Amino acid sequence: MKLATVRADGRTALAGLTDAGVLDLSGALPGAGDLDSVDALCAVLAGQRDGQMEALKRLADSTAGSAPRWAAEEVQLLAPLQRPGKVICVGLNYRDHCRETGIPEPAQPVLFAKFSSAIVGPEDAVDLHPTATVEPDWEVELAAVIGERAGPRRRATPDMLLGYTVANDVSARDLQRDDGQWVRAKSLDTFLPLGPVVVTPDELGDPNRLGLGLTVNGEPQQDSSTAEMIFDLEYLLAWITASISLEPGDLLLTGTPHGTGAFQHPPRFLAQGDVMEAWVERIGTLRNPVRTSN
Repeated sequence: MKLATVRADGRTALAGLTDAGVLDLSGALPGAGDLDSVDALCAVLAGQRDGQMEALKRLADSTAGSAPRWAAEEVQLLAPLQRPGKVICVGLNYRDHCRETGIPEPAQPVLFAKFSSAIVGPEDAVDLHPTATVEPDWEVELAAVIGERAGPRRRATPDMLLGYTVANDVSARDLQRDDGQWVRAKSLDTFLPLGPVVVTPDELGDPNRLGLGLTVNGEPQQDSSTAEMIFDLEYLLAWITASISLEPGDLLLTGTPHGTGAFQHPPRFLAQGDVMEAWVERIGTLRNPVRTSN
């Protein structure tokens, strides 16, 4: 199933994207009220002390054979998640990215946080923030959406995920150097494009064997595979939840491959009028224009 948060008929709704059109899933879980987003679905899952995935199965079963409510062109795709409780990111997790940076492969995952206030959706503009940075860069990433509670007493596994989406971990490289850590550089407003959909694990298949990449103005910049990850998804989930609890709706960004702008010769950074298209196989393409607003 492809889950989405959409704007249609003057309201937002939880939706399912199909080849035939867009399903209205806002009332598909009896007793859950009007679900207006993937965030709202995650809140329902968080309220299930047991059987979060059973609730998701009920959602799928209740819509089997349903007729679409909207044509694709009648809805606006929004960021599927607007305010996840946590956005946990993994740095230096691709072998090819380590090679291009000249940094040795880490012995254990390198984690940092990104603030959820940076999230924007498909077709939303990414602000260059020229008074804060002169080195804005792109990073396509596979993002995992947590579907069940996990933590030190119950380690997370891939079958506890709600699904997967595309993230663009836009980064201010000069702020990374200046600050000596990455949170501000990664969390400027609009620096986390997300979407276009959340694909459930049963439809995605093996997350460790997916093509992914990014173009700027149609020119390929990143083109790799999640097979290049140093720490695969199963390892990351278990390692993180050995000490950090995860809850439904939390996001895990799994790292970026080679082809970022800062490590080209000469370096290339985002500029007014650029258009980024980040894609992950079996999920889709996330398109965002770039602008200067201040």
